[in-house]
Amino acid sequence: MDKKAFSGHLFAVICVLVWGTTFIVSKSLMRSLTPVQLMWLRFVIAYLSLWALHPHWRLRLREEPEFLLISLFGNTLYFLAENSALGLTQTSNVSILVATAPLITALMLRFTHGEKLTRRQRLGFAVTFIGVVFVVLNGVFVLRLHPRGDILALAAAGCCAVYTILIRRITEKYNSFLITRKVMFYGIVTSTPLLIFTKSALPVKELLNIGSAAGLLYLGVIGSAICYVMWNTSISRLGALKASIYINAIPLVTLLFGAIFLNETVTAAGIFGMLLVIGGLLLSNLSIEKKTKIKD
Repeated sequence: MDKKAFSGHLFAVICVLVWGTTFIVSKSLMRSLTPVQLMWLRFVIAYLSLWALHPHWRLRLREEPEFLLISLFGNTLYFLAENSALGLTQTSNVSILVATAPLITALMLRFTHGEKLTRRQRLGFAVTFIGVVFVVLNGVFVLRLHPRGDILALAAAGCCAVYTILIRRITEKYNSFLITRKVMFYGIVTSTPLLIFTKSALPVKELLNIGSAAGLLYLGVIGSAICYVMWNTSISRLGALKASIYINAIPLVTLLFGAIFLNETVTAAGIFGMLLVIGGLLLSNLSIEKKTKIKD
């Protein structure tokens, strides 16, 4: 494995480790903030952080619509669909349905770019998804259908897949810091009308609270600014399909984080699911690696 591929895998793993904890932080902050407020603040903090890290301006009017489209799917529509789904259906439903993002990505690549999955890749995807189900349910095998919320969760997965495919083309042209900053800027642009429409006045006193401020900084600086830069870099170095499969490991990290820091119980079913997720990831990545070498 060359250095670029190794760094691509490493960045994807770091993103998964962070994103697996952001759900818990977001859930805590939504006690005092609405989903739209939290989304908007996260974009603003990420944008300012990226300006501090990479203060270089670049504007090409003919390319701005592409950045707007990427941000619309990867930021505003994704977070709006996922956060709204959490209020309409069970958390387990959302986790499982959002985990279909790699499969949707694979299907989109199949029909838009003619990229086919091998038998081993299909098996790896299936094993990983089954593992996600076991991890999310963690021994409590209760699923109730809530059509509106479930459809929104599936829509969030679709938005994630569209973002992954759109971003991989533009990563060939520009620095990941620049791309991510532009995406966050258009996230602010597209979410501001929602903030105005919902008449969501920001709770200033709550924002000055040390715990809330720390949570927002974690989501904005690390969860959005730094991790989006790493994720975009990972997509450019591994490809959309190989990077997207890592998304399925997010519920695994959330379960482990809950067990270590929140004293939550991990059942035998949860452990079995973890093993399936890890095995599926290895199987999928090894098969993609082998396919790439054959082509070379």
